[in-house]
Amino acid sequence: MTAFPIGYEVACDGPDEARECPASAAVRRCFASRSATEVREDGRAQGWTRPRRAGRRVDVCPDCRKP
Repeated sequence: MTAFPIGYEVACDGPDEARECPASAAVRRCFASRSATEVREDGRAQGWTRPRRAGRRVDVCPDCRKP
């Protein structure tokens, strides 16, 4: 039997460094999206952002980016 990767999941890093995403949100990806870059493109279409936090990029869902 051979196993093949089926893609990537991009999950929300939460509203700030001290809190996790209360909804445990993940980008709803399209069937054709296979790479992390493609899944993040799907996320941008759904309102996700990739701000810098503590010197690194994070993934933030639309609910967590609200003040």
